[in-house]
Amino acid sequence: MSEAPLNVADYAPALQQWVDEVIRGHRWEQYADLHVDVLDAQFRRPGRWVEASMLVLEVLEHLTAQRDCQVLLVIRLATSAVSAAGRPLERDTLEDVLGDIPPSFYLFPQPSEVVRQTVQATIPLPGLSERLQRRVYFQEQHAEGEYAPSLLVLSTTVQASTLG
Repeated sequence: MSEAPLNVADYAPALQQWVDEVIRGHRWEQYADLHVDVLDAQFRRPGRWVEASMLVLEVLEHLTAQRDCQVLLVIRLATSAVSAAGRPLERDTLEDVLGDIPPSFYLFPQPSEVVRQTVQATIPLPGLSERLQRRVYFQEQHAEGEYAPSLLVLSTTVQASTLG
C-alpha cells in the first residue's frame, strides 16, 4: 500500500500555537507535551510515528530557533520483561520496536535543568544520532517486572553547554 508523503508544513500553524501556549503559560513546568497523533489522523498509525516525529521536530526547531528554547522528542519503545539496553537500534527498524504510546514533544527554555538531568541518566546512541542527525539517547525505566525503554531526541538548536 502506497502512502502519501508527509507534509508537516501543513501543521505549522498548530505547532506555532502549541509553542506560543507553552512559552506564554510556562507550561513546561507542568511538562506539557504534544503527541504526534493529535496533529492528523494519518499520524495515528504507528508505522508513521517515527517519520512524522522527525519531520515535526524539524518544524519545531525552526519555530523555536529564535526563542532560546529546546525541543525534546520522546519515542517510547515496547515494554518487555527483559532490558533493551545494549540492543542495537537502527533508524529503519525503529517502527518494529515502538510501544503503544505515540511519540511526544516537550519544550523547555534554555538552559533546562530538567533536560540536563534527564540526559545525564541516559545512554548516548552515537550511531543512531549520526543517522538521524540529532542527539539521540536511550533511557529505560524498570517497574513491576517490566522495562519501559524510550529514545530521547534533542533538537539541533541545543547548545553544547546546555548538556553539561
